[in-house]
Amino acid sequence: MKNNNYIGLTEKNLDLLAEFLTSELKDPTLTAQIPNESHIFHGTYNDAALTQANVELAARVLLGMALGYVEDAPLVMVFESKPGERIVVDLSGELQKARTFIEVFQRQSQQNMADRINLAVVA
Repeated sequence: MKNNNYIGLTEKNLDLLAEFLTSELKDPTLTAQIPNESHIFHGTYNDAALTQANVELAARVLLGMALGYVEDAPLVMVFESKPGERIVVDLSGELQKARTFIEVFQRQSQQNMADRINLAVVA
């Protein structure tokens, strides 16, 4: 069941990407607001489930960047706020706070693990 949900989300994202690219080819208004090499996520006023799933995906990408297995890049959401009206939302600023938390937690965890290993070796 979950696999079908991912397929549905992927299809919706591909449809939104196609619509975005088509509209930008006709009238490039938003592409200048999107930094090169960005991770682009889609959201829409009329599909909260898709928007939420893409925000969660952005958070997982951010975690991957913090852990070093995803290359650092800006995170943006192309959000359809009204029919045919899109805005670019910079997710990097808000998610940077979460990334900082993850990095601090990672350093503390590494230090705690090193302390435990040192105690085990001494004992």
